[in-house]
Amino acid sequence: MSQEITVDFSEQIAKAQTKIDRLQAMIHDVRDQKIVLDDIKNNHIPRDTKLGFNLGGVYKCFIKIDVGTLIPLLEQNIEDNTALIHELAKELGIEVK
Repeated sequence: MSQEITVDFSEQIAKAQTKIDRLQAMIHDVRDQKIVLDDIKNNHIPRDTKLGFNLGGVYKCFIKIDVGTLIPLLEQNIEDNTALIHELAKELGIEVK
């Protein structure tokens, strides 16, 4: 006598897809931040020049910031987000080089 066993993986699949979407968004954001950082450094923009940015997230706003302040913030953000990318990829079983 055989029995039918039904397993619903939809919740696990949804959680994994959410993590994948977040990972892709973070990779895109870090790539953009690296481009901005390289652009600022390679174009030798004076450190007292103010740049404006639209910030997103829960609260959306526009800020102006000195390049001298922006560079270390971008570098730290890239480093922190890269660590999060590696952690999230590891959770998903993705090997990152």
